[in-house]
Amino acid sequence: MSNKIKELIEEFEKEYNSKVLYVTIYGSKLFGTDTKDSDTDYKGVFIPNINDVLLKRDLEHFSYNTNTKNKNEKDDVDMQLYSIYKWFNLLKKGETGALDMLFSFFREDTQIFCNKEFAKIVKDNYSKFYNRNLHSFIGYCVGQSKIYNIKGERYKELLEFIEEFKKIALTDANAKLESYFQYIEQIFTNRSFKYVKFVKASISRGNQAYKEGRYVEILGKRFSGMVTVGYFSNQITQMQEQYGNRVKNSKNGVDFKALSHAVRVLNEVEELLDSSKITFPLPNREYIKSIKEGKEGLESIMEYIDKKLDEVQKKLENSTLPQKSDEEFIDDLILKLLNSKYE
Repeated sequence: MSNKIKELIEEFEKEYNSKVLYVTIYGSKLFGTDTKDSDTDYKGVFIPNINDVLLKRDLEHFSYNTNTKNKNEKDDVDMQLYSIYKWFNLLKKGETGALDMLFSFFREDTQIFCNKEFAKIVKDNYSKFYNRNLHSFIGYCVGQSKIYNIKGERYKELLEFIEEFKKIALTDANAKLESYFQYIEQIFTNRSFKYVKFVKASISRGNQAYKEGRYVEILGKRFSGMVTVGYFSNQITQMQEQYGNRVKNSKNGVDFKALSHAVRVLNEVEELLDSSKITFPLPNREYIKSIKEGKEGLESIMEYIDKKLDEVQKKLENSTLPQKSDEEFIDDLILKLLNSKYE
């Protein structure tokens, strides 16, 4: 363990009376896509002090960064620590960083600090922490790539839906979107869409019992019925504007790093759907690194992303991954950890 990270962990534990269980190198050095200029990121998990939890003054997330500028440089240190229940809740939601950290337990050479007993519990029960809620992966991918391209069929559907939605008389921008579901339903009745649809998914928060609700899904991005109709209208209008602004195919105009992240998360979610695991370093790391370094053409990258998006979305629809995480197991584990005396 580097002296700097060791000192940071010790200072954190002392200041917040917490116990760090795990810290791993994160980002490109975990994925296997790092270059000579890559900085070093760290993510970890800690047990908060039980008295602070009971008094509702505990820390859920700790962030440390030596960078004072907008962009990390290779010598900068960026460390993120999450409380055990914060991390578990992020896993339930299918948050990409949380899932990356889960499967980092299987790559020992990037682990900076690891409580062996905790690691064994995680590795023996890894499939109990996540579920089919992987749409944040898809949304992240679309978000990273949408300003460069959106293939004809998707963009056409977006425009058609917006055109029809604008015909609805919006009398109150602060009204909940669900109050307009009947009108949106009519749009779907009159037109056949593939990438714009109603979906049912969990609307549970935190440790609440599993409960399903309806969402409007636009090109992989979901909008709950509880958002305002004004917010929804603004968001889909922004999507149209972003998709419409094609960026020229040049290294100066394309954020290849963002596109490499889009490809990475697509590969990750596909592997998770196929084998119930994510492997680090990534099997496709050389292609992802090539994109990151600007060695691949924009058109070929976008063709890959569009093709892979279709494949992954079909696999997600037919996935045999659990509908929800094992809430009982996770709750029991949190209580045991809070009452533990790990050294």
